[in-house]
Amino acid sequence: MTEKTINYFRRDQLDGITAPDLSKDCSYAEHIVRARGKRTQLTSVSLDQMKINDFGPALYRALKSEIDRDGHVLVEHADLMRKLRKAAASSGKEERSRALQAKRYAKRRLECLVDWRFGIVRIDRKDLITWAFH
Repeated sequence: MTEKTINYFRRDQLDGITAPDLSKDCSYAEHIVRARGKRTQLTSVSLDQMKINDFGPALYRALKSEIDRDGHVLVEHADLMRKLRKAAASSGKEERSRALQAKRYAKRRLECLVDWRFGIVRIDRKDLITWAFH
């Protein structure tokens, strides 16, 4: 399967995509295990639209070409799994446990992550959430 034919899916609210919270920086494992339903600088997407039904009622397609063009980072499933294995092998007990759980979730959901990269140096922290919606 070539990169152009890979589909990435996300689920969210019926009224549109929820903006990321750029003020909350968390690890991949934290996002996958603890941030379900909460906003962080990351967004979960999946290679299989049927494996993420619990992420929201509306299905959206994430376009890698647009993610790349806008300067964001798509952490592919294989890369995510490799990084979670590395975190599980080299972290402290709490993070190791979180990484192992995240690895199970990510494998089951064929999960990938979008790491949003916006130029926010001129945006006040209190305005980040509303700014990201626009």
